[in-house]
Amino acid sequence: MNKSYLASFAAAVSLVVSSNSGAVEPGQWYFSPNLSYVIADSDRAADNDFGLQLGFGRALSKSWNIELSGVMDTLDLESGAGEYKQRGLQLDGLYFINRDLKVDPYFVFGVGGMKTSFASNKDTNLMANVGVGVSHLITKTLSLRADARYRIDEDDKSVAGNNRFGDWIVNIGLFVPFGSSKAAAEPVAAAVVVPAVVDTDGDGVNDVNDRCTDTPAGVIVDANGCELDGDNDGVIDRLDSCPETMTGLTVDAKGCELDGDNDGVTDRLDSCPETMTGLTVDAKGCELDSDSDGVVDSADNCANTVSGTKVDVHGCEIPEVVVLKGVHFNTGSNQLTETSMVELNDVAASLKKHSDLVVEVAGYTDNTGPKQLNYSLSQQRAESVVDYLISQGVDAANLTAKGYGPEAPIADNSTPAGRAENRRVELHIAE
Repeated sequence: MNKSYLASFAAAVSLVVSSNSGAVEPGQWYFSPNLSYVIADSDRAADNDFGLQLGFGRALSKSWNIELSGVMDTLDLESGAGEYKQRGLQLDGLYFINRDLKVDPYFVFGVGGMKTSFASNKDTNLMANVGVGVSHLITKTLSLRADARYRIDEDDKSVAGNNRFGDWIVNIGLFVPFGSSKAAAEPVAAAVVVPAVVDTDGDGVNDVNDRCTDTPAGVIVDANGCELDGDNDGVIDRLDSCPETMTGLTVDAKGCELDGDNDGVTDRLDSCPETMTGLTVDAKGCELDSDSDGVVDSADNCANTVSGTKVDVHGCEIPEVVVLKGVHFNTGSNQLTETSMVELNDVAASLKKHSDLVVEVAGYTDNTGPKQLNYSLSQQRAESVVDYLISQGVDAANLTAKGYGPEAPIADNSTPAGRAENRRVELHIAE
């Protein structure tokens, strides 16, 4: 046992007991002498022994202390005359569970440096420690502390083949506060003597009990001197345009439920909360669909469609044969032009809307060139359209492709304009 450490700790305790110490309060500095018992790592082949930890810290808040400590211990070898002489400096953080209790558990963790003298080697290494402890207010002038820590010492010189040691440290010590705390430093407001009956705003409520001392004259107030808020929405009745708002609802400055898109339907009841400004909406806050064809009026190009009629995305009836005038291909190939995809996107949307429709995509050519080549090209072009529609989500089971070559011309093949019209793609609605 290292008697010098016990003597040093006893001297520190005597100093503390004779001082005017007590529980550490937020904002106070403190001194903390600790007697340590070191349980040596077995790889050291050293005896356990006592050491000393002298700390200087500050209580930062109700929960946190920061503490700078010097640590020292000497561990004799189990056999022989050698010893580990260790001196270090560490910075710790202490987290307290509830400083208001007489017995307050805390967690501690920190890092530092350790200088170790062993045999002919002297080296300074990084160390770290983590542990748990408890602080106990014994009297109004004395606080006891105790903690257990696991300390890692990155000592790779003392013992060949060892890169670090892990020792257990048990500390028993004291908290010795000095200086004033935050609470003591804060000035205490002077008591204000209020006359027995003063009613500054003349609302009938004494200023002592009046929480709203600047109420306008003539306004009806409650027992606290504040204007009435009948529906408890935070907007006083005098300014509340919706004085019967249900409890718990968020309201605007006028005391009315929020209407984010300003369509006249509150957000709570609005099934379409992002309606564009200026549009007429129904009771659910959604745009009107006057002919009930599934296309809102603002997008409906055929506003008076008969009920039950199948319509495209523009609200117009889908005929049995639809000529896709905007669909074109690169010359002599089945590759769609980029402008063709705009019209095909609308076609895909309409077909997905009516998933019961079975459609034949028909391809046609003019009468120039070999007839068999025209049949083959028209088939390939019809298939290209089918493939694109499927890629946009149309059910492949509802689509077929057929090339009709130069059959069924719709214009005169003797003119360039007529031949251009005959090179076309049609949708043939089967169901």
